[in-house]
This record gives sequence, structure tokens and C-alpha cells, in this order.
Amino acid sequence: MEKIKQQKLLLATLLGMIGFFMNLYPLPLFANIQLILGNASYVISAVLFGPWYALYTAALAVTGLFITWDSPHVYLIFTIEAVCIGLARRKDIYSLYSSIAFWIIIGMPLFYLYMMTYTSLPSSHLPFIVLKQGINGVFYAAVGSLLVILTPSFWLFQPKTKDKQRRTFNAQLTYAITLVITLALLLAALLFNNQFINRQQELLLQNINESSLHLGKLTQAYIDNHVLALNSAANWLSLYEAEVDQKQLALGQLHNQYPGFITMLIADEKGIIKSASPVSLFNSKSNPPSELNISDRDYFIEAFVNQNYFTSPVFLGRGFGNDPIVAISAPLYRPNNAYHPIGIIEGSLDLKRFKEIDKTNKLFREQFIVVVDQQKRIIFSSPELNVKPLTEFSYSQNNADSSSGLPTLNIHDKTNIAPEYLYASYELNNEWTLYVLNPFRPLVVLVEQMYIATFAILALSLIVTFLITRVISGRLTRPLERIANKFSTSNKNDNSDYSIDEESPKEVYSLYMRLKQSKSQLIGYQLALEEKVALRTLELEQANEQLKSLAEKDSLTGLYNRRYAEQQFPLVQESCQRSDEVIAVALLDLDRFKAINDTYGHLSGDLALKSVARLLEDDFKRDDDIIVRFGGEEFLVIMPLCNALKIESHLESFKQRLAEIVIENPANNVRFSVTTSIGAVIANGTYSCSLEDWIKQADLNLYQAKDTGRNKLVFTTLEDTLT
Repeated sequence: MEKIKQQKLLLATLLGMIGFFMNLYPLPLFANIQLILGNASYVISAVLFGPWYALYTAALAVTGLFITWDSPHVYLIFTIEAVCIGLARRKDIYSLYSSIAFWIIIGMPLFYLYMMTYTSLPSSHLPFIVLKQGINGVFYAAVGSLLVILTPSFWLFQPKTKDKQRRTFNAQLTYAITLVITLALLLAALLFNNQFINRQQELLLQNINESSLHLGKLTQAYIDNHVLALNSAANWLSLYEAEVDQKQLALGQLHNQYPGFITMLIADEKGIIKSASPVSLFNSKSNPPSELNISDRDYFIEAFVNQNYFTSPVFLGRGFGNDPIVAISAPLYRPNNAYHPIGIIEGSLDLKRFKEIDKTNKLFREQFIVVVDQQKRIIFSSPELNVKPLTEFSYSQNNADSSSGLPTLNIHDKTNIAPEYLYASYELNNEWTLYVLNPFRPLVVLVEQMYIATFAILALSLIVTFLITRVISGRLTRPLERIANKFSTSNKNDNSDYSIDEESPKEVYSLYMRLKQSKSQLIGYQLALEEKVALRTLELEQANEQLKSLAEKDSLTGLYNRRYAEQQFPLVQESCQRSDEVIAVALLDLDRFKAINDTYGHLSGDLALKSVARLLEDDFKRDDDIIVRFGGEEFLVIMPLCNALKIESHLESFKQRLAEIVIENPANNVRFSVTTSIGAVIANGTYSCSLEDWIKQADLNLYQAKDTGRNKLVFTTLEDTLT
């Protein structure tokens, strides 16, 4: 019993950790809509082990959600769900049905109450969010239940919770079909809705980017046109000596051509205004232009002192009104001195003209604009936004939702996680920025309506599917149950009558007739089959032994083949490495073997190979030695745990003995002898775990032995340079 509890706890922990890591990365669908799959782990735990292990698994799994969402409600709602599913499992209620009941009766009302009490989300969002969470709960319950059904190891797990009563085939079939259809419909709906939403987001993003580009160019053209006009006027006034009256007249004409300037003025080198437009400003008794000094203004300092054309940030006007303005200024010079300014010309842009751009855009799209200067102060904003000019354009992007892939911001409720606006920006040449804002709520409403409609259709479809499936499965299972009763070996059913009704499927009727005709023959077939199985099993074992021998040994010499050496070497090397012992590897190649085949025939060549093999087995007969026909006339000898001082003389002795052997071919009475060249290496077991590295070094020595006249032994000791 103690062992069973340990197994349950171990598996419950494993399921909880899997759910934990899956819940760290919920699947994003749209905005705050996420699909949770990690909770399927505690559904599995509830089905297998009951409520309290499910509670433990849920506590582990939802910790991942707590880390991701930073909301404690996950511990309250999901742990209660785990316990409810586990308790329902003890009552033989399927997990999908218990999950649906939980979310309708407990889960969604409790979740709604929590969201109303502890979150700042608008109440209009809550019904959809709650419904989405309920659907998500049914989805991962269906996934967990299906995994239990499809994974045989779960059913074979002995400590799992067992049904109090054996379920009928009708109930199992109905549940399985309902489960599969539920998952299929939910998955299809989620994929369809997600594709639709992605398309809507792409269109919306494309739309707002096009708007920002278009409106940005209009704004840039508006500014550039007035900057060019003022610069042209400054150049013209600097080319000709004009009296004050003439300058006043020229200024008035320029102002009439560019009504985008609220006011225009000309000031002397001391910053005293000499001319102004509209001319009515000169008639003002409260603030005569001649008494106003603008030498402290940035637009005077930049134009006169620094001698630059200048477009100012937004500021509050004085003297000619208290409206927010943007000043464009340029220096004035004498006709004969282009380096010493005598004053400036300035025009104050009418920022209300941006309303025309805003209205033009609203004819086509429900969007708002905000224009800010270099210091991020608001120059103009759409009246609907209710933000004041001259204030800093402050917004938050802590709600920017990576799952939607859309840039969003909040300018009114900066702490709310629900985005207020989708935005795009356009940088003007004078470091101003134009923002185009699209309300985010209409997209959310569209998504909510689509999801609610989809889920309503799904709910209706599932109810209809359940009813139809139950009827169909009943028609299928009732005849099968009767057939099972008919052919049961129990005394209760031996003499019972059974007849197939007219509504039974043809296949069921055919099954009944065949079983009825062949029942007596099945026992004889079973005995014959058992005898054949036993015979075939014995033959198969013998064949397997033979195949194993053929796979590992060379058919001509009876030695092991190269494949066997490659399989055994890692074991040999690991053993020598642990015990700090040496390994010797020798590669032998018969000298002029092709000449033997060509002169004495291939049968003689085969006799030579067999003779070499027998001699190798005689000379290297330790249990640890591995003798291999490496290929053709090449042989490989692996000698672990050998005596490093004697191995060279042993190989030399073998080479001499081989040269002294006379091989006779009885078919043609031909007598001949054969010699071999040997390349050998010896090293500690730590040299390399790859047989190829050893053979490569031995092959280099073999090549040297061949190159120096054959029938030679080249033997070297390797350093531990490989790992």
C-alpha cells in the first residue's frame, strides 16, 4: 500500500510539473484571450488518482499561471475545479460532464464575482471574459480526458481510481464520440476565429499605417509651405531697402496669401515690433505692438542672434492673444550686408488648421490625431480625445499586448490592462510627431460577438450531437449485448433464446449467424492454434539464434566481422578506461594476396584466409581478445588488458609462424605460403572511445610496413591526445 501511494504521489508531481511549465506559456489568441492547456494535467490526475492528488497537481500546475498572470484567483478557482472533477470521478461521472457542470454552476459565477471585485476591467468586458474562461475549462478537460483514453499505460496503471460499477459500452461509446466531437468543434472554432481575428488585425494595422503616412505628409506639407513662404519673404525684404509703411503693406499682403498664420510681425534688432498683421493689432490700445518686446522669445534669439531659420516648439502666446502657437521666424538683413541682421520676420501658425486635416480623415475613418513637438508637448489633438494643448503627451504601454501583435496605448486610464487605442506614428522633418489613434474597443466588441455566436452554435451542436450519438450507439450496442449473452459460457445464458430484430444492422446479423455456426469449431481451432504457436515459437527462436550468428560472423573464416568489432569496442574501451589498462590494436594485411588468387585460383585464396584465421585463433586465444576479418584480406585483432612489454614480440612471432606455414590446395596439389604486413598500436584505454581513431593509427603503421618491403611489423605507442 505504501508503494502504491508513492507511485501516485510521484505521478501526480510529474503531471503537476508538466502543467506548470505549460502554463508558463499559455497560447495567445487575441488581446487578453489565452488558451490554457497545462490545466489538463490535473484533469488527468483527478481521473487517475482522485480529488486530493488532483488538488496537489493543480497547486503545482496553476503556479505557472500565477507567475504569468500575477493573479491569485487561479489558486481559488482551478483548485476547486480539480477537487470537483476528482469527487465526480468517484461517483463514476465522466470528467468532461463534471467540468461542464462545474463551470456552469460554480466556476463562471465565482470568476465573475472575483473580476468584479478585484479588477479594473470595464463591466462590459466581463461576460465575454467569463464565458471564454468557461469554454477554456471545457477544452482542457476534454484534452485531459482524451489523453487518458488514448494512452493505454494510464488504463494499465494499477493504483488508479477504479469505477464502482463497470460502464456499459453504450455509455463509453457515447462519451468517446462526444469527447472527440467536442474537441474537434472547439478546435475548429478557435482556429477559424483566430484566423479571422488575425486578418482583421492585419487590415486594421494596414489602415492606420496608411492613415499615419497620409496625414503625416499632409501635415508636413502644411508646415513646409508656410516655412517656405516666410523664408521667401525674409529674402525679399532683405534685398530691398523698404520703409516701415512699405514693410507693413508687404506683410499684410503676405498674410492675406497665407491665412494659416494667425499673426505675422516684423521686429527690429532690439526685439521691438515695427510691423504686424493683421493691421488691427496696431489699433489695440491695451497692447500696442510698438510697446511689445520679443527679444526674450526663442524664435527671436534663434533668428536674430544665431541667424537661423527656426520653427519653435508649441508655446502660449502673449500680447496678440493667449492661444497656443508655433512660431516660424527668419532673420532680416540690409541689402548690402548679409552678415549683420537688422531684425526678424515671424509668423505664428494657426494650429486650429489641423482640424481640417482631422475632419478630412474622419470622412473616411473613425480615427483621432495628436501632433506633438520636439518636447513631446501637444500641439493639436482631436477634440474627442479631450486632452489639452501645451500639456505633455503622456501615455502608457504597459497594456501593450504581444499576443495581438498590435501597438496599443492608453492616454486616459493608464493603469487599465485593457488597451484604449491602437496607434501609428509619423516623424516630421522638424522633429514633430503625428500620432493616429484608432479606438480599440470596436475590434474587441467584434471579437466578443463572434466568439459568443460561435460558442452558442457549438453548445447547440454538442447537445444535438450527444443526443444523436446516444441513439446511434444504443442501436449498435443493444444487439451486441444480446449476442454476448447468447454465446456466454455462464449457465444463466446457455439455454436463453435470442433472435435478431429487423432493425439490427446487417453486420450484426451476419456476426450472429457466423458465431452460431462456428461456435463448436472454435475450441478445436484454438487447440490447433496453440500447438502451431508453440512450434512456430521454437522455430523462430532457432532462426533468431542463426541470424544473430550470421550477423556477427564471417561465413568463410568463422571469425567475427567488422560490425561485431564496432559494437564490442565501446565496452572494451570503457572497461580499460575505468581500470587504467592498455589496449593493443593490430591491423593485418596479407601480402600479394591478389597474386595468389590470380596464380593459384580463388579456392587457394580462400584456403589462405582460413589458415590465417586458424592461426590467429591459436595465437590470440584469451577470452578478452577480439579477432575480426576486417574485409577482404585484412584482419583486425583487439587485445585489451595486454602486456605492453610483450605484445610486440608476440605479434612478431605470429608473423614469422605465418610465413613458415605451407598451404596445400588438394584440388590441384598446389603448395604455397603467405606473409602478412602488420600495423599495430598500443595506448591507454583513455586514448579514444572511437574504434576509428585506433584503426586510423594502425592503418598508418600498416602502410609504412607495406612501403618498407612487406612482411614487416610497425608498432607504435600512442599518447592520450584524444578524448
